[in-house]
Amino acid sequence: MLKKSRHILTYLIVMLLSITVFANENKSKPQITKETAVKKFIEWDKQLNTLDTFYEQETSFEGTLISKTFGHLIKLGQNIRLETLEEGKITQYALTDKEIIHIFSEKGNMIMQMPWESWQKSQQNKALFDFGNYEKILENHKIENFEISENGYLLVLTPKEGEIYTLSFLLNKHNFFPKEINLSNEGVTSKTTLQKTKINKNVSKEIFK
Repeated sequence: MLKKSRHILTYLIVMLLSITVFANENKSKPQITKETAVKKFIEWDKQLNTLDTFYEQETSFEGTLISKTFGHLIKLGQNIRLETLEEGKITQYALTDKEIIHIFSEKGNMIMQMPWESWQKSQQNKALFDFGNYEKILENHKIENFEISENGYLLVLTPKEGEIYTLSFLLNKHNFFPKEINLSNEGVTSKTTLQKTKINKNVSKEIFK
């Protein structure tokens, strides 16, 4: 009986120590605030040198899926390469220095070229191409909501003036880099999910020629 009681006492002591350690760990991890998330988000303007990410973009109207596209975005400074993918194969690609965008077929034949700003206005989710330009985005928007979930930190923005829409960024909990970008406007929603994202890794300059 005495031996059994000692075992119970030892178990209780171990449990109490575990609870104490867990409580101390929680105290040592301060809750992330909206201000902290915004600060870390903006820091990518200076920290982002290269980006290589695949993405899936879903466009819906009033909850009904209209289209789903897949792409590959590679960024080196101001240079961007955009690849449209079908079943993992390139069907079209574009090169831009954010002045002029050149669009090519999968075989490298020029299809068209146009000013970057004109092309970007035609895109449903413009924020997908604004990596490294977050301070300007936040200057032009109000933060309507900030949420913390298991998936990350959610920033919900609306424009300070002009067109009415909702733009949201789901930030990675580890590095505050966007992992999902959503744009909603007049019943149309564009959801872009980033996949296999590589940040500040080596990118060949040759792919932008």
